[in-house]
Amino acid sequence: MGAILKQSSLQRLFILPFIFLMVCLVLTIGWFLYRAGDDATEVLARNALTEVMGRVSQGIDRQTMGARESLNVVAPAPVPPAEAGQQPATLPFPKTRKELEERLWLANSLFDDPSYVYFGGVDGSFLGIKQEQINVFMYSVREPGEKNYVYYLRGPGTEMKLTAVQDYEPRKRPWYVQAVQQGRETWSPVYADYRQPNVVGINLSKPIFDTDGTLLGVANSSIGLQQLSTLLRQLPLSPHGAAFVTELKGDMVATSLDESIYQSNDQGSDLLRLNAGHSKSPLVQQAFEEVRRYLSIHNPAPGRLVLLGSRSEGSKIEVAFRLHHDQAGLDWLAISAAPRSDFLGSVTSGVYQTLLLGLLAVCLTFVIGFLLLRWVLRDIRKLTLAAKSIGNGSPFPALNIDRNDEIGQLALSFVEMERNLRTDRLTNVLNRDSLIAQIDFRRRNSSEANPLHFALLFIDLDRFKAVNDEYGHDEGDKVLIAIAERLQHSLRHDDSVARFGGDEFVVYLHGVTDIEVARSIADKIRHAVNKPIEGRDGQQYTVDASVGVSLYPVDGLDVETLLRVADSRMFDQKRLHRILSV
Repeated sequence: MGAILKQSSLQRLFILPFIFLMVCLVLTIGWFLYRAGDDATEVLARNALTEVMGRVSQGIDRQTMGARESLNVVAPAPVPPAEAGQQPATLPFPKTRKELEERLWLANSLFDDPSYVYFGGVDGSFLGIKQEQINVFMYSVREPGEKNYVYYLRGPGTEMKLTAVQDYEPRKRPWYVQAVQQGRETWSPVYADYRQPNVVGINLSKPIFDTDGTLLGVANSSIGLQQLSTLLRQLPLSPHGAAFVTELKGDMVATSLDESIYQSNDQGSDLLRLNAGHSKSPLVQQAFEEVRRYLSIHNPAPGRLVLLGSRSEGSKIEVAFRLHHDQAGLDWLAISAAPRSDFLGSVTSGVYQTLLLGLLAVCLTFVIGFLLLRWVLRDIRKLTLAAKSIGNGSPFPALNIDRNDEIGQLALSFVEMERNLRTDRLTNVLNRDSLIAQIDFRRRNSSEANPLHFALLFIDLDRFKAVNDEYGHDEGDKVLIAIAERLQHSLRHDDSVARFGGDEFVVYLHGVTDIEVARSIADKIRHAVNKPIEGRDGQQYTVDASVGVSLYPVDGLDVETLLRVADSRMFDQKRLHRILSV
């Protein structure tokens, strides 16, 4: 594949826009498929929630209706007349404790779970029967002005065992006062039953009047709501779904989740009911927030099922709720919620298979495109770094670009351009500007931790003009080429040599800090220059060199200063050579 790419032109890489269009097509088809599957999932989720909400509503109605029917047993409502104009038929309220006790036993039998039915008379009397558990009942009785006696027995007519004597005035109890003030059936707030852990209950109170409208007392049915929680836990919910019942302000009444619906306060003395907004379940929190937001805008009719959708942090859920309200003051919210992902299953399996295949195609396309771009951009980056190195004096990096397209041709042009810009065309050593740029680059990249030290040798050839004048410029050029080669062979890898013009050369000695070391190298270079050079027709040319030395940073902090110092010392040595040659 690499060989094929090397033969490709950049124009062939324009296929990438086509690949992009293909990706867009795959994504578009996938989006429509996803939307179709999402709509189908929404329908399935809402149908499931509708079924769940139907069972929840039945459970709530069964619990509340049981309380209402138990009071109707204690004090039946008037029977409507068979014909217009006739008076409703009424069943007289019991006049004796025995008659009242029979009705309380009958009312208590309506419940499968623990319940408490009792009556408080206007004269302060009290009679109540509470089912604690199967075949275990609490019988509570008070005569006007006396104590309240509490007995335990196993059923009607069985032996009673006195367990407590209490100071209890029914007429001062909230259920009594509230029913008298309202003059009708009244629900109490949901309360925590201290005697039964993790159980909440509710009271329905009903004022009882004589046929002439005289208040006889208040009947009350106190029911536990654990049966409602049991029902919620048995619902056919989705794997991550939840159903719960709250009051309007969010206090929990029942939940399908395994969490307590009330907790102790900070002092541990009172029990506080859990608010749905503070549930451990994010789903419950989100569902209640959606319902609360809906109720702040709309006013739904009691009993009407409302379906909502919500998206939070990328997860989409479906929410259904129903407001349960009656004339006795009951205001409960039955809410069911489930993540839409629970209903994907087989409905969207085909959609997701298509999306998966599309995603694989897109990934494959992106991989191919990425490899192509990386292959192209890698060499372009090399050329960019090479262009920067030419400008800032850093070493020219090895391109290693082996390709026959436009980028390969550009790389060859860069190499040729670098050679022309950096080197002297005759001697093939660095030119003046290139050497100065490289020295400046090293100075910029030095630091206190890694300081820069170097020496400059300014070299001027002696007796070179005589070769030019006597044998011509061609022979003079041969001498310059030979001298340049000798200078390069006399230096280390980190050192550099540049032609400054005419017969002048400058040598950069990296890391040299001692003037004597620099002079020793200068002497070595001078001896190398002094060796005869083969010329035309067997001629041999011998030239000499005058060398001036400067050190960085001892003799200067910039290249221009160092060159002036080295040039000055070179002229001193040249004068010395003239004196010695006389």
